[in-house]
Amino acid sequence: MQHNNHLYCTFRAADRWYGVPIEDVKEVTAETTCTRIPHAPEEVAGYVNIRGHIFLALDLRRLLGIEANAATENRLIIFKQAVGPAFGVLVDEIGDIVSVDASQVEPFHAAGHEAIAGEPIRRVDVIDKVCRLPAELLVVLEPRKFLRVIEHSLSAAG
Repeated sequence: MQHNNHLYCTFRAADRWYGVPIEDVKEVTAETTCTRIPHAPEEVAGYVNIRGHIFLALDLRRLLGIEANAATENRLIIFKQAVGPAFGVLVDEIGDIVSVDASQVEPFHAAGHEAIAGEPIRRVDVIDKVCRLPAELLVVLEPRKFLRVIEHSLSAAG
C-alpha cells in the first residue's frame, strides 16, 4: 500500500507552526547577520552574506503581519533558485522535516479574502495549505509569493 505523503520543512514564528515544501528549500542556517537596506519595506530584514553569496533576508513575522520579534537570534531558510532569486526568510526556530499524509492536507481559502485575478497580492495569499495534525495545525506557506508581497509594499509606498 503506497502512501501519498508531503514533506515540509517546519519552523516557528510567534509561537505558530509553519512549513514550506521541502523541495523548495536549499539550506537552513544560523547565520543571520543582516545588513539593513535603506528605504526597504519593513518586511525586508536586509542582506546576508553566506559563504560569499549574498541573499536577501525577509522577516517572516513582518511578512505575515505578526508583531516583530524582540529576540535577536533567528534562523534563515534559504530557498532554491526555482522559488526566486537568492532570498530566504528569517524564522524564530527551525523544526523538523515533517511527513504529512495527503488526507491531512487541506487547501487554504481565506473566508472573505478570495483573490481576484490581477489584484495585488495580500499577506494572506502566502498561505497555501493547512495540515490538521494530532498536536496542532501546520500552516503551509507558498514561498514563491513572498517576494510579491514585497513588490506590493514597494508599489503601495511609491
